[in-house]
Amino acid sequence: MLSLNAILGLSFLMAVFGSILLSLLICVQDFFKTRFSLPKLYYRDCTLTSHLLKKCRLRERLFCPPFWLSNSHVQTILSAILPSADVTFDREYLQMRDKGVIALDWVVSVQPIIKKKRTILLIIPAITSDAVSASALCHLAAQRGFKSVVFNRRGHGGSVLTTPKLQSSGDPVDLRQAVKYIRLKFPKFKLAAVAYGTGCGLLISYLGEFGSSSLISVGACVSPCYEASERFSNSMHSIYDYLFLFKLKTVLCSHATALSQVVDLNKALQAWNFHTYEELVYCKMYGFESMEEFWERNNPIRDVDDISVPVLCINSLDDPFYAESGIPYDIFKYYPNFLLVATDRGGHCGFVENLSSQSWADKLSLDYIDAVFEFTTKGYTVNNRGKVRSTI
Repeated sequence: MLSLNAILGLSFLMAVFGSILLSLLICVQDFFKTRFSLPKLYYRDCTLTSHLLKKCRLRERLFCPPFWLSNSHVQTILSAILPSADVTFDREYLQMRDKGVIALDWVVSVQPIIKKKRTILLIIPAITSDAVSASALCHLAAQRGFKSVVFNRRGHGGSVLTTPKLQSSGDPVDLRQAVKYIRLKFPKFKLAAVAYGTGCGLLISYLGEFGSSSLISVGACVSPCYEASERFSNSMHSIYDYLFLFKLKTVLCSHATALSQVVDLNKALQAWNFHTYEELVYCKMYGFESMEEFWERNNPIRDVDDISVPVLCINSLDDPFYAESGIPYDIFKYYPNFLLVATDRGGHCGFVENLSSQSWADKLSLDYIDAVFEFTTKGYTVNNRGKVRSTI
């Protein structure tokens, strides 16, 4: 027979072992719950969203990177350093009305699959990125039958600067001229757009300012910043902010000769917060009297009421560039042509599932574009008030 001390000791060991086992089970449950949770969807019910949810399988579409890729910083950094896809671009310079020049990089090395109804995919990279950063999307788009072109702002992406003016974050004038040129060059093609990071602000500004005459049929935004004034007028928060500002200053220095007449370069290079930098560069360059006026004119969602085409936004809730509190959920719940897919993981423009596959967000963006075109070819359109009408 066991003694009382032995029984108490055995009970104590069982309690300790049971506690450890229960803790491990809870940790494992939380681990898999975090990794394999479905994206959160925000939308307003209508015929269009019902079609998109079904065709894009959004109610079952997991983003589940392995644990060693789940960290937001790993996702953000990998998206910037992973080898680019094998894509060759043919650069075309396009002169604007004010004699400024923008660059269009057309994909030429990957022959798209021929479809009956062809589509031009206009890609807008972040303000400090270029066509190479979008090469993975270009390669994937060619496999889907899209003809891709990357829009480079004047003075960015290695393009020349022929006027003493850089394009501000929410000024869509140059993009407008580029879109009209593309439509004239390919009149029988449909036009879709995908933007990344700060490029999303430009796309949303464009769609809002030109409304039903935007000439773009559908848009997708990966890691968009909605309230740019809130994001960039505050103090610096992380090493990413300093790296981003450093890249902007690199562009400024590369065009020092052209910009020296309108920008105090010494003061601008000494600025180490976004508010001061944009006040010294863009605010003065555009002739605004105050930063409040500048942000009012450059806020991406200033004309959101006038956006008349379907728009997908993909945000990661752990984005180190942009806090979840800045996501305007009400927009997606009110306007039926807006759809937000929010993942727990993904970083900023990351969404890397493994080191050899395309971005999860890139694949979703192209699926969304295909689904929208499938919906519209059935003879239906949807306005921003949720009313669906037949166009047949």
